[in-house]
Amino acid sequence: METVEPSGPSARKATIEDLPALHALWQRAGLPWNELERFVNEFQVVPGEEGLLVGAIGLQLDGAEGLLHSEAIFPGVDADEIRAALWRRAQIVARNQGAIRLWTLEDAPFWTGVFVRADKAAIEGLRASFRDPEASWSVHQLVDPARAQKLVDEQVAVWEASRQADSENLLDTIQRVRTAAFAIAGVLIAGMIFMIVYLGLRRPDVFRKILGH
Repeated sequence: METVEPSGPSARKATIEDLPALHALWQRAGLPWNELERFVNEFQVVPGEEGLLVGAIGLQLDGAEGLLHSEAIFPGVDADEIRAALWRRAQIVARNQGAIRLWTLEDAPFWTGVFVRADKAAIEGLRASFRDPEASWSVHQLVDPARAQKLVDEQVAVWEASRQADSENLLDTIQRVRTAAFAIAGVLIAGMIFMIVYLGLRRPDVFRKILGH
């Protein structure tokens, strides 16, 4: 089946080279550009003409949770078209990194259309570093909850199997070292017995001197 590429602009990951254009975009949006530049690797951007960026949004990932933050759109462009490109990119990146849910405080109509208001239980259950129980969060479920639980269970099972395999390998290594040590000790003892017998039979004079007689 042929894949149909979405029309319109496309987004990509920001790089250090994008910082001058990002500074301009953040300043236009009234965002703290001098603080955000430390997190340039979190940002997804939509390139425009002549090296400009027409849109950017941050995507902070923390385990199974992700935060969409600090949207900046260049004035005069189709903002929702830019948001759609950023949203497509954010979902791909988040899923590839194992995220199950995305959270945001962005309140433009586009975002309220793809996110839903998070209830109190969901907010209280959030354990990500960006957690703020007093904020008015919206959430988007990237993976069906049942599927998400299955993924978590599978990851736990893989971890348990890996830990058990490591434990078995460690025990096997200890057993091999112990066996080798016993073998070496046995060879040394056998060698000593052989020398004693040899001296007693072939060199009794030396044997008596060793015994102090």
